Amino acid sequence: MLAAATILGSGGFVPTGRRETSSLLLRGAGTGATPVVVDAGTGLRRLVTDRERWLGDARRLDILLSHFHIDHVCGLAYLTELADVEVVIHGPGAALYETPTAEILARMFFSPPLMPVTLDVLGVRVEELAPGEVRAGGLDVRARRQDHHPNPTLGFRIGDELAWCTDTEADPGTAAFARGARVLAHDAWGPPAAPGHSTPEEAGALARDAGAERLVLIHVPPRADEDDLRARAATAHDHVTVARDELDLLAL
Repeated sequence: MLAAATILGSGGFVPTGRRETSSLLLRGAGTGATPVVVDAGTGLRRLVTDRERWLGDARRLDILLSHFHIDHVCGLAYLTELADVEVVIHGPGAALYETPTAEILARMFFSPPLMPVTLDVLGVRVEELAPGEVRAGGLDVRARRQDHHPNPTLGFRIGDELAWCTDTEADPGTAAFARGARVLAHDAWGPPAAPGHSTPEEAGALARDAGAERLVLIHVPPRADEDDLRARAATAHDHVTVARDELDLLAL
């Protein structure tokens, strides 16, 4: 059961003083639950700069990656500051790109001359993540392949509380995937939408078709007019929130 879902980074690609780039912190209920992060944009820095608030005394962290674009993985470099935490990265390298996740991450960050340490030296474990069901931090998470992006991505659903679908154009399959979830958090990099992203109007229509009680616009542009984004999405859905950092999705 999902006990907490807090956005650590609500922006897309370019971080600002108001929004870090994509990252979501989840916690399951119960004493055995450990934190789970969906995507590791610059928002992941909060686990270092505000560690007690967000991690407490947790000694394990699971990270689920939707894809490998830089604004979703650059925060992995900050794991050097969490050396006393057992970290497991779950990535879709093999499933989406036919390349092992560990190999992709080594190319991007964890090898000289980009970084002086490897994931092995940091003690970080890497596991493959494929569409379907995955158990992480005591949570049952369902992943869905999203092909409406320059490189495929994964959308995530956690029970009937939350569907998290970033970095995708409007995809009719999203409505079926999110149907019955109370909150749909959906990409809204527009207007106009960049290739591989959605407009607020399209996100609103998907939330309506999914029957979601609440729509949250995520992956927001750095110079977004929040009132305009909200108004555009509200043409199709009655309960729209423009995501901000530290937003508690379960409190909506």
